[in-house]
Amino acid sequence: MSGCYGETKMKKLLLCSLLISLSLPIFAADPLVSGLDAYARSDWSGALLSFRKAAAENPKSAEPAYWIILTEISSGDLTPALEDMRDFLRVFPKDSRIPDVTYQLGRVQYLQGSYEDSITTLYGFLTTWPRHELAGAAYYWIGESLYAVGRFTEARSVFLVVLERYPDTVKREAAWYRVSLIDQGKKEDELLRLLKTSHEESLRVIEDYQRREKTYEQAITAYQKRVSDLMKDTRLGDLEKRVSVLSSQNTELGLEVQELEKKNAELVELLTLTGSSSASAGSALSAADLDDESRRQQILETLRKKAAALQGKYNESLKEASQ
Repeated sequence: MSGCYGETKMKKLLLCSLLISLSLPIFAADPLVSGLDAYARSDWSGALLSFRKAAAENPKSAEPAYWIILTEISSGDLTPALEDMRDFLRVFPKDSRIPDVTYQLGRVQYLQGSYEDSITTLYGFLTTWPRHELAGAAYYWIGESLYAVGRFTEARSVFLVVLERYPDTVKREAAWYRVSLIDQGKKEDELLRLLKTSHEESLRVIEDYQRREKTYEQAITAYQKRVSDLMKDTRLGDLEKRVSVLSSQNTELGLEVQELEKKNAELVELLTLTGSSSASAGSALSAADLDDESRRQQILETLRKKAAALQGKYNESLKEASQ
């Protein structure tokens, strides 16, 4: 109970319980007194039964309603405690225990996981009662709610308020522990961030290197293929074309040579016949025969020139083909 009310309230409750125990024979019939006795013995079910009976007998009294709330919180029955605290704030707005109930509402909201509601409730408590004896504890639970939702920077600031403004609060050690955890977490987060950045940079460099290497290999392959294609398309193609042309020219020259050889054969035959006629006729030739001889000499000379020209052309073609 010291975390809820402080050491002063604990002493008051123990004194109250002692007085109730001493006077129990006198007020045994009073359900409120029976409830307080059960509460002092941590008999939560008996206390709650007695307090509810007292509230039913005197519905306008805030006393049994207040103790019902404390009993439910002490027994861990928080859901009905929330409803009863809201009812208490609504039904008894002028009661002197409104600050205590408001504080307990914010603390239970935290315990129930309603962190934003807890922050709102406890900040409202501190705004209305800034000098209340539970102000340090209220700041602590605000810090815990902020810590729970991951707002670590804000939580650290609130915990420092507990340490600096409320050095005597029972929450001091817990607040200091939270500050240490947050500071340690910041260091770990920074190390993790640096590690992540370094890892990502390493992956980026490796991927960039692999990409460049692959691109380089592709470029080499493409270059080699291009060179091969160019050599095949230009030099080899030109050579093949030139060989084809030369082959065609050679064929034509062959035909011309054949024609020339045919004409030479005819010429030889003609010369043979001419020689035979000259031997049989002797040295006496007529003017007509001389004229025929001159004409034949001219024909032979023309044929020789044509043969020489064809032979030169043929030799030139063979020379070009050999280069």
